[in-house]
Amino acid sequence: MIRLEGITKRFGAAGKPSVDDVTIEMPEGTTTALIGPSGCGKTTTMRMINRMIEPSAGRIFIEGQDVTRLDPVTLRRRIGYVIQQIGLFPHMTVAENIATVPRLLGWTKGKTEERIDELLALVGLEPERFRSMMPHRLSGGQRQRVGVARALAADPPVMLMDEPFGAIDPIARERLQDEFKEILKRVRKTIVMVTHDLDEAMKMGDRVAIMRDGRLIQYATPDEILAAPADSFVEAFVGPDRALKRLSLRSVDALMRPGSVADAPAIASGASVREALARLIGSGARSVNVHGADGAVLGHVTRDAILDGADAAA
Repeated sequence: MIRLEGITKRFGAAGKPSVDDVTIEMPEGTTTALIGPSGCGKTTTMRMINRMIEPSAGRIFIEGQDVTRLDPVTLRRRIGYVIQQIGLFPHMTVAENIATVPRLLGWTKGKTEERIDELLALVGLEPERFRSMMPHRLSGGQRQRVGVARALAADPPVMLMDEPFGAIDPIARERLQDEFKEILKRVRKTIVMVTHDLDEAMKMGDRVAIMRDGRLIQYATPDEILAAPADSFVEAFVGPDRALKRLSLRSVDALMRPGSVADAPAIASGASVREALARLIGSGARSVNVHGADGAVLGHVTRDAILDGADAAA
């Protein structure tokens, strides 16, 4: 768990605070997305957690320990960090990049090598193929996967992700978001992610913290924010299509009925209700069949059920 208690950051003795008295509790094993307009303080807030920026006031707790009293270098070795620019060491192989923190912590060679292979497999890169590659031979998506593997190498309880998908092209970005969301469920880390993309925040975050002018305006689940914005600023920030965005957060599985429908288009189990509605509109069909990972039909969802859900969300 991460708890920020009244953290404030002033640049200059009498300067206006860029982060002003922010208190947030982030439960263990959850992802919190920090979002808001440029200059709202979201990146400063995240960077105070690993003390890349020192708070002017307030306290920061990780797993009950006040990290403002720890040696900053020791602290950072306990926190994984993934950035937009990826930041792999260009003169090191993939394996050497991933091994950076384990080596600093004095892990044995055998333990380190085992961890490298485990993490490459976790992020979808074949160890035999990728461990000896140099970063310049990797695609942007592959480099980002290696960056996540490196951040996870020493099994830190906390990961900070600063615009982690910002440098990836839009098509690859959506796929990586889906894959990393599944990875993060399996590794059960407490994640703090900064993003400027509202759809990404709503998709990746178990909770979303919306900031403005250094202050925390609303901190809640994506569905709670879309259903009940805290004020007119949040309402304008999330946009007029809140009901449609809420459909993106809901799985077709929740609306599924038994049996299959002949000649109906298919959609994967776990897909969003919004995806199902788009498939139905595009095909002109009245129902969509929901398929499991093995291709078997698990059930179907009707257009009426989706539209009834949309009315309830509005």
